[in-house]
Amino acid sequence: MSQSPEYVYKVFPSASVDSRIEGKANRGHRFYFPQPIPASHEFFLCENDLQDGFVHMSTAEQVPGVLNRYFGDVPSVSILRIDYGRLSAFKRVTWDQASNGEKYPHLHGFLEGESVDSFKEIEKGQNPTWDASLKTISDWLK
Repeated sequence: MSQSPEYVYKVFPSASVDSRIEGKANRGHRFYFPQPIPASHEFFLCENDLQDGFVHMSTAEQVPGVLNRYFGDVPSVSILRIDYGRLSAFKRVTWDQASNGEKYPHLHGFLEGESVDSFKEIEKGQNPTWDASLKTISDWLK
């Protein structure tokens, strides 16, 4: 990657449950982000992150493809916007080539609230792809 992006993004299915809060008030088993997100908050690792040994992230340009490829059957997602400069200053981030030829950012460590700028929740609705839903956050997804 020739120039570092301002932000990278992490997509979670909204129906995910952080096992550390299971049984507590977690908005009906939807994924829980405290608001505001404390700097010390540690986000759980998704199953594929645990399996691969790193946190899968994307650039703004890659988010639509990631949503349509990996979250096509998911009704709603939460997307974290992560300050790449802050994250990469203190954590190991590699840019690894995927099977589609693109390089994706991978965090080798835990994602904590101190690197998260903000987040959005979006629903797919009855649309066959995420494209229409992404238009509602196009100004935020930069």
